[in-house]
Amino acid sequence: MKRYAAGVAVAALVLAAVVVRPSRALGVLRAAVASPWFPVFLVGIYAVRPFLGWPISVVSALVGFKYGLLVGVPIALVGAVATSVPPFVAGRRAPDDGRFFGRLSDGSRRFFGATGGLRGVVAARLAPTPPEAVSAAAGSGGVSGRQFAAGTLVGELPWVVAAVALGSGLEDFRLRAAHVDPAFVAGGVLAAALLLGPVAYRRLRA
Repeated sequence: MKRYAAGVAVAALVLAAVVVRPSRALGVLRAAVASPWFPVFLVGIYAVRPFLGWPISVVSALVGFKYGLLVGVPIALVGAVATSVPPFVAGRRAPDDGRFFGRLSDGSRRFFGATGGLRGVVAARLAPTPPEAVSAAAGSGGVSGRQFAAGTLVGELPWVVAAVALGSGLEDFRLRAAHVDPAFVAGGVLAAALLLGPVAYRRLRA
């Protein structure tokens, strides 16, 4: 019964993610920026973002557009960590048996067991991997809450700074602010590879 409920929940989230895309909500986002209730709206966006599958960079760019670089970066960093908590908790509470959940838990434990919780989360965040997948894997892989928060903070830092900087330079909010330069993406992949390189070398020698 638990597996069926999880399947229904996943299907509902996928449907919501398809229907409520950032491009369709662009008008609402622009109106919210001009509203005095924007801080409340921002908290709500961060709360529902993981369930809609929106990239963190979209919200970070919105923060940069509203508050600028200096104020926007710390706000967006806190938001990036906070919005990653629900999938982390879901991963921790997911059943560790069955074909799908069993493989997820086993693979996550082996990965974070080899890399360590902090290094593994930082590397996964630096690489252009889906944030919800990283958070859920960290939860099911036994990463502590403190390691998860610190790893998310460090790993998301360059992405948040880039998105906030792009958003702060816009005269009118557009979703292209969330599109990061491919060279920056390549840099993230390289940084993740450098972090995981020693771990891979030790395992190859073993």
